Amino acid sequence: MYSDEASCSDCKLELVERKWTEVLINWLNKCVYQTDEVFDLNLRNLVEIINRYKEDICSDDLNRALLCTDDLEPYIGYKYPILRLRDLYQASDQPKKVYIMTSILLFHCCINSQNGQVEKDICEKLSIEEQEIILKFCEALSEMEATVNNVDTAIKEACDVNKSRINDKQDLPLEDIDTSQSTMRMTSSSDTLKPKKPTLTFKSSITVLPSVITDTSLSRSSFDAYSDVSNYKTYGKLDISDMVSSDSKDTVEMRPQCLQDSFERPNCQVDCNCVRCSASTSCCVDPGSSMDKCDPPVEKNTEREWDKWKLYTIISGVLVLVALVVVLCTIPLWRSKPKKVKAVRLHEETSYHLPDWLWKCSDGFCDKVYRPNTNENLYTSMSRCKLLCSGPQLWPYPIGYTYFSKTIVALATNKLEYKFQSVPSDAVHQYLAEAFKIFLKDVARLEKIDTKSRNRTRENVKKMIIQIDVESDPDPRLRLNTEEAYTLKIETVDDQVVIKISAVSFCGVRHGLETLSQIILLDQSTGSLITLSHAVIKDAPSYKYRGLMIDTARNYIPVIDLMRTIDAMAMCKLNTFHWRISDVTSFPMELLSVSELKEYGAYERALIYTRKDVKSIVKRAGVRGIRVLIEVALPGPVGRPWMWLPEATCPTKDDNFTCNNIPCLRLPMQASVFEIIQNIYTEILELTNVDDIFHLSDSMFSFTHCNNLLEDREGFLDKALFRLKMANKGFLPKLPIIWYSNHLTRDFEARIWDRLGVQLYVWDQNPEEFLTKFKVIHSTKWDLSCEMSKQRCIKYRSWQDMYGWKSWRNLEVFTIEGGEAVLWTDLVDTGNLDDHLWPRAAAVAERLWSDVVANSSANKYVYARLDTHRWRMLLRGIKVQPIWPAWCSFHPSKCLQRIN
Repeated sequence: MYSDEASCSDCKLELVERKWTEVLINWLNKCVYQTDEVFDLNLRNLVEIINRYKEDICSDDLNRALLCTDDLEPYIGYKYPILRLRDLYQASDQPKKVYIMTSILLFHCCINSQNGQVEKDICEKLSIEEQEIILKFCEALSEMEATVNNVDTAIKEACDVNKSRINDKQDLPLEDIDTSQSTMRMTSSSDTLKPKKPTLTFKSSITVLPSVITDTSLSRSSFDAYSDVSNYKTYGKLDISDMVSSDSKDTVEMRPQCLQDSFERPNCQVDCNCVRCSASTSCCVDPGSSMDKCDPPVEKNTEREWDKWKLYTIISGVLVLVALVVVLCTIPLWRSKPKKVKAVRLHEETSYHLPDWLWKCSDGFCDKVYRPNTNENLYTSMSRCKLLCSGPQLWPYPIGYTYFSKTIVALATNKLEYKFQSVPSDAVHQYLAEAFKIFLKDVARLEKIDTKSRNRTRENVKKMIIQIDVESDPDPRLRLNTEEAYTLKIETVDDQVVIKISAVSFCGVRHGLETLSQIILLDQSTGSLITLSHAVIKDAPSYKYRGLMIDTARNYIPVIDLMRTIDAMAMCKLNTFHWRISDVTSFPMELLSVSELKEYGAYERALIYTRKDVKSIVKRAGVRGIRVLIEVALPGPVGRPWMWLPEATCPTKDDNFTCNNIPCLRLPMQASVFEIIQNIYTEILELTNVDDIFHLSDSMFSFTHCNNLLEDREGFLDKALFRLKMANKGFLPKLPIIWYSNHLTRDFEARIWDRLGVQLYVWDQNPEEFLTKFKVIHSTKWDLSCEMSKQRCIKYRSWQDMYGWKSWRNLEVFTIEGGEAVLWTDLVDTGNLDDHLWPRAAAVAERLWSDVVANSSANKYVYARLDTHRWRMLLRGIKVQPIWPAWCSFHPSKCLQRIN
């Protein structure tokens, strides 16, 4: 019995799939191809669907650019992340995959139709039965998550409902069924089954390019304020709201007009025409219907159309008269003598009338000149001049092989195609999709910049094809062993510009996208995007640890400012955000295991970093190839945030530095204290998802003088390493880090910390004898904060000093892991954060990335590249201090004459 039921179920399923396949093929033939050339479902049909309805389902050029690809599986994966087409990977699964992809594209087109083209085609070209099946399918799927099983379920519901309606018709008496038409018609008598008027409401839970950061709060109170769409002032506005993930509560209603008509006039068929109706005969082969059931007479429509033509004629006449008056009024202006513009032939272009201001190549720099006497080495825009005269102004500069051609091609985002050729895991796929979306935003932002003079007719815009290959690393996170090298190639063949980015890891590809965004520029004279026709860049960092530390304990820094800082770090290819979250003054972080810290440690309740805030910062950093290290200042001085702990002590000394001096509180080496410390470590590892590197602090920074700090921390490193190992599920991170201090000069502590990491901040004249045992991160001359004396700022280090500092390379150490710029916020908050960070942190970034090839000092070419990079950062909303007067940006060769 069970076998018969199973066999029957399989038979029904086969009939449903056959019926639905027939509906899809009819839709393809009649609506998509508009010919009868499709006999089965295949991948080519998917591309034709997008080509047919791309203009209808996309709201802007950027969305259209996302659809410019022959491989639609990644695109469907972005829109419907839980569909999991990757599970259908075997050869026998391919027909099923195409079946599901075609169905989901039909659903996607129906619910995203902007201009009604999809609806119009279905209503005009498909039968009533097929329309009802499609509508029922869309209604059913919109109420479920888009998975393979749910797609099958929605198809079965749609086909079963339609089948039941036909069966009901077949149960009617034979005389109630009119067989003169190919489709069954029901009578209008009271015995007939009148169709119900459906009310379809699509509940969309679909995301656009699903972000790995959309599940967390990115603002003070909501996600919107800290989304990837910059809400701070930028140089050039871009409407990219369509790229932000859609809300799951949004609803879209769709009811084809043709079906509405059939339900509103049940006694007349959809194609009923009044010329076929009369008082004595049936209407539209529908017995019992009379003229009052039919459409209005054709003559009335004709009269209405004639009235419309009269109105159009009157309006047209008025417009012609207005145009004639305007022309007559401007005739006197035609007689004025026009200003003569000298025609100059550029070495790269044909002769045409040039603007007064041009750009001249002078010794590798681009100067703005007014009506030059010569036509040599002239360019119509700064971007053209920089690409061809100075070469791409990359920051940081690549350390590997580079080749740049001397010809330019024009590009546009609406002629862009992309393909992820090799992606080793779903996690990498998610990160890569988000990183590519960020790249598209940055490029699209350039196209939106308003320029006064544009000559688009001169540009032959080529098709841009971007191919991305992540070769082998399945983990998108930045790890100590992550290979960040990448290769970028640009080739132009006929009317196509093929851009290939390949790397072993996601982080390498992300760096390649950042470099590509610096090579694609806006031609100010035409308004088009331009780049070099051929280029090759093989690049890799000199050091694997390139960090930036920000102290948010002395002064609270809002989340939006930290987000913007991470964006700027990605532009400079810094890869570690060292977040010093606590100090003797505050501990503004929410920890579930130690809730007292935020109560005693925050300046006020509004100035606290919640767990959602931390997670959002971590995820924003992750898709930009940046890790987040959270440092908690332990074991002391720990100060005010730990007043609640009875074990926190401060020794009483003769010079009156007693426990009344709250900043000198420190934690004793007791088991109960280390239980709390282990809980803190566990939560930090969970929030940051970084388990191969950890900053244990061991710092002794304090506002006031505190006694016995070294003596009271004896044994801390040994116990802290054990607790860290327990918090990390029994594994010690590969690189634990502490601040270097005299604590490590003691034999026991030195043996405990052998071959582990130290951050060198206070410069010692002869530290070599101790540093040979450690992995060193340098920060000594890269302090971005003001040098303080008696609570007064006495000195700032310039970006030239930071760029030129190179003596750290001569120290005898076990290994140099890299370096880190540090910022203490004694005199910094949201109002001046960017001013303190940039461009000095950018100078440190190039030193750490390009050290093996970078100049030992900031020469004139470094000035020019850094100035260009500053303008790039300004365009993306980063407030960067100028490196010289603005006049020098337009006349660099004059300003750099005295610089070697």
